[in-house]
Amino acid sequence: MKKIFFVLALFSVASSATAQDKIVRKARTLKEEVQNLMAKQDRNEKETAQMHEKLAQCMDMVVPTLTSPETKKELANAWDVKAQLHAYTFSPLLDQVIAKQPTDTAKLAENIYACLDAMEECYKATQALGLKGDKDPYTMPNKLRVVQFRPYVAYCGQMFFTNQQHAKAVDAFKRWMSYPDTYTILGADAEQLRADETTAQMAYFTCLASYFAKDYKTLMQYMPQARQYTQEKEQVNQLYLTAIIEQGDTAAWLKAAQEVILEDPDNNDATAQNVLAYYFNKGDFATANSFVDNLLSVDATSKLANYAKGLVFMNDHKYMDAVTYFDKAIEADPAYSDAYFNAGVCYSNHGYDLNEKLSGKQMTTAQYNAAVKPVREAYRQAEPYFLKVKELEPDNSDKWAGRLATVYYILENKAKQKEYEKLAGY
Repeated sequence: MKKIFFVLALFSVASSATAQDKIVRKARTLKEEVQNLMAKQDRNEKETAQMHEKLAQCMDMVVPTLTSPETKKELANAWDVKAQLHAYTFSPLLDQVIAKQPTDTAKLAENIYACLDAMEECYKATQALGLKGDKDPYTMPNKLRVVQFRPYVAYCGQMFFTNQQHAKAVDAFKRWMSYPDTYTILGADAEQLRADETTAQMAYFTCLASYFAKDYKTLMQYMPQARQYTQEKEQVNQLYLTAIIEQGDTAAWLKAAQEVILEDPDNNDATAQNVLAYYFNKGDFATANSFVDNLLSVDATSKLANYAKGLVFMNDHKYMDAVTYFDKAIEADPAYSDAYFNAGVCYSNHGYDLNEKLSGKQMTTAQYNAAVKPVREAYRQAEPYFLKVKELEPDNSDKWAGRLATVYYILENKAKQKEYEKLAGY
């Protein structure tokens, strides 16, 4: 009796498995009807309704077979049907994108992702079933589709970003970035996708979306690749440093900032000044000087490196040493307004310090006139630097007018003193 029962149980399983495979084959027939309706150029409203109805019916039919242990020989077929049904769903949505018409981005993305995942599962099923050659009608056409569909994932990311759905944009861009590793159906073609010339740009988009989504973990994951995107190098670096500082990690920011600056000193002026300001505020002139020396070791003629060295000496009240480096920065860039300004300030400060040493001393008029000559000479040397700042920034009188008024006061040029005092608003 037990033996008979066992035989009946086997028969039941076999019959069920056969039934599941039949459902898959029936679903494919229904899928082909959907395909034929989609291909009709003059499809009427009734046929369109039939198409959508059959598509939904086919999806409802095939989905349970994908997870049923009773689906055997037709599992790859089932996944292929599902993939094509999702393709039929997103195809008209993609046409809307191309025509720049309003599109349900979430539905488009959902079906693109599902289509790609179904083709990958179809490939895995063909491997498990040992399908090869003529017995595998799925892998080659699906592999071509997987290669062709990658840009669609990027479209989804761009649309989500435009709609300020930043978390969804991050997900889409991450899918694009991990594409060659996600879809094993690609085989050797994965290497070609990894070498895609837009990878660095897409990494930047991923980081940008991650920043707005406050997903700093993803941002830092893709930042090394994003920093290879040379067309937007300044923006990438700014994003990199801003994300670090927003996380409150000053030590990491200092390290990253110096890394960015050392790569291209003369195009990271503001960042270098921020680093120096940090050290100056801490009173850490030794570290500031070490940082600047590293810059000079990269390029001794760099305007930024020489300007930074001048700032180090200037903050250490070594004004004449500072002027030497500001002059080198000016030599590298004759329109470097800040270098002219600080050189002028250094001469003025040097003159002020000389004048302070005279305070309280008892001197004859002759002695005073002799002692004040170096003071006046220092301010006289400051004059051309401030005049150059005026030439370069004529509309920024707040920067130079007051300085020049002081210069002419020391030089006892009352007419020019009054002229610049008026410009300064005194």
